[in-house]
Amino acid sequence: MIKGLYTAASGMMLQMNKQDVVANNIANVNTGGYKKDSVICQSFPAMLISRVGESREIDGKEEMLPPVIIGSLGTGAVVRDIVTDHSQGNIAPTNNPADLAISNEGYFVILTPQGERFTRDGSFKINNEGILVTNQGQPVLSADNETIQILDVDQAARGFDVDKNGRIIINNQEMARLKIVDFADKRQLEKEGAWLRVKEGGYTQVDNPGIVQGYLEQSNVNAVKEMVNLINVVRAYESCQKVVQAEDELLGIAIDKVGSIS
Repeated sequence: MIKGLYTAASGMMLQMNKQDVVANNIANVNTGGYKKDSVICQSFPAMLISRVGESREIDGKEEMLPPVIIGSLGTGAVVRDIVTDHSQGNIAPTNNPADLAISNEGYFVILTPQGERFTRDGSFKINNEGILVTNQGQPVLSADNETIQILDVDQAARGFDVDKNGRIIINNQEMARLKIVDFADKRQLEKEGAWLRVKEGGYTQVDNPGIVQGYLEQSNVNAVKEMVNLINVVRAYESCQKVVQAEDELLGIAIDKVGSIS
């Protein structure tokens, strides 16, 4: 019975972790370029259960029978990993020339105090110094690993064009080219606040990222599916909770009744 408590409790903890992930997905359903997370579970090693202690009478003698295998018994579950779905979200128009979306593979490169970070969120703006930056103020890097300087802000607002290859054109002149990179193994990417960082390994620059100006990539979270997932998680948690309560009642009966000497 004690084993049943631990098994049910591990299931409750697993569902709590799932709930946190699903809730975070729902909270970012309107976050540009957000990629949803999913929980990968694994079970603890199962135990082989056998029936022992049986005997039978042979030639007037009682002989013990060999153990009879009943089957395996699960011992709980745990979170194995949290993986990110990097599939592309819908691309929606904004009519803002500073908003950029990547229609192919790749990520924008942002310069932060911690170094280079990566994002699919192309919600950019031009700051007071004429530099292309994110809404948080971090500069967007060019293919030459430099900040993208827009000399005349008013002129840029009228003639700030970006072609599908990421070239920034003002007055028919190429001023810079966006640094768009991709990774051979996207599992090396992990979320760090609003950005992504690479745990190990490098990246390659993308020649044809398919930049679309005046559009933003939306989150790839399906709000309806995530709400259904949340309901299933809550129900699974409640089921494990009922198992804990049942095990607790059985332990109470064992202590009060079976162990009673009166």
